[in-house]
Amino acid sequence: MKKLIALIILFILTGCSVNPVTGQKDFVMMSENQEISLGKKYHAQVLQQTPAYKDQDLQNYVQKVGDSLSTKSHRPNLFYRFTVLDSPDVNAFALPGGYIYINRGLMAYLSSEEELAAVLGHEIGHVTARHSVRQYSQSQLLSILSAAVQMNSGRTAGDIVGVASGALLAGYGREMELEADELGAEYLYQDGYSTEGMMKVLSVLKDQEIYSKELAKERGQEPINYHGIFASHPSNDKRLKEILEEVNIKNEQGVVKITADYFEKINEMVYGDSEKSGVRKGNEFFHKDLDLYLASPDNWEIINTPKNIIFRAPFSKAMLNVSLEDLNFRETPKEYMQRIASNFSEGMDLEINGYKGYACLVRERMGEIRRLAVLFREDKVYQFVGYLDEEEKNFQQFDPLFMQIINSLDRLDQRGRDMSKPLRIIKYIVKKEDNYKKLASSSSISYNAEEQLRLINGDFPNRDLVVGKVIKLVR
Repeated sequence: MKKLIALIILFILTGCSVNPVTGQKDFVMMSENQEISLGKKYHAQVLQQTPAYKDQDLQNYVQKVGDSLSTKSHRPNLFYRFTVLDSPDVNAFALPGGYIYINRGLMAYLSSEEELAAVLGHEIGHVTARHSVRQYSQSQLLSILSAAVQMNSGRTAGDIVGVASGALLAGYGREMELEADELGAEYLYQDGYSTEGMMKVLSVLKDQEIYSKELAKERGQEPINYHGIFASHPSNDKRLKEILEEVNIKNEQGVVKITADYFEKINEMVYGDSEKSGVRKGNEFFHKDLDLYLASPDNWEIINTPKNIIFRAPFSKAMLNVSLEDLNFRETPKEYMQRIASNFSEGMDLEINGYKGYACLVRERMGEIRRLAVLFREDKVYQFVGYLDEEEKNFQQFDPLFMQIINSLDRLDQRGRDMSKPLRIIKYIVKKEDNYKKLASSSSISYNAEEQLRLINGDFPNRDLVVGKVIKLVR
């Protein structure tokens, strides 16, 4: 125990280095070379999990904007690598050592190069202030402390420290996020942009957070938001306003930037689902690689995840989960069902568009009824599980709709292959007769088209279109 305490003291005494931003000492347990090595390691993992978006011109553009900002940063000695990821999620993040990522999903919400620069500047701020390194070091120390507490006081106290360690890694707190905003705004201003870009980005992201919370509430899920630290709208946040005002006073603005046409840069960029993950259009789902077609009832939402497809009734009253699994035994669909489900009733053979299967009902211990079905396809099996919300009791109302979805499964015809191509952002000039309701009616966005068009154009929740304004449509 004494040796462990001595080791902890040694870590604390030797684990301090000068923060490149503040000039003060920070507790970190890695050198700059170790930081870069850590970034390289996780960079490879990030790209393995989420590939880079295949548009080299767009990648080069983002790298160019980021490079210009990074030369104004507190760590201009680093090579910063900026990557656009092929993900629809509204997110951007940074790894230690200068590896910075922005999802195409977030780029769809931006409307100018200045806003893009604000996002990249914010992430550069996390790197220059060594936020991830500091959190990583704190978690290492807490792991050591946890071991010490467990040895001295028992398991419960150790668990408390473990919980604290996990909380540190859950995300940056308000202080670090605001510091990154301040640094990002400083780099923006010195690079010839205005600090308004930072306010515009945060306002757009707050609107997206408001929408996401409402959507998550309908789905019964927890919302996931990028930069969700403002309780009220950023335009009303006194501290943020003070930070941006100080940046303007304390820094000298660079030569006013001649910016590229951001709408041209993202014109034809994929919006929402990628072709590889399957594409939702209206109430239909098309997956080219799986040669798969499915359709939902009217007003149902299709939720596309990496592992399954979920069909959600309005207000989450009912859900049907669809997954694809390997077949491991040569057996009939009924035998398969008998092996994976017990106490089922009302079993029936299925033959849908050439696929053989089996369907049944299962009553759970608490009385809930579930619709189960399987459809065989070569050495794979599509599994369907339909169930109701806890408060919804009318199973007979939704079971025909579950079966409607199951019966829609098919291969892609020529129309389906054409429709399996992803949605794309289109540059558009507003005409006199346009309004969001009309534009949404001709969009292929599968859910809440009007709200989503408003969000990507910064007009959420109810701002009107302006004739002659350049906006983004999704086709």
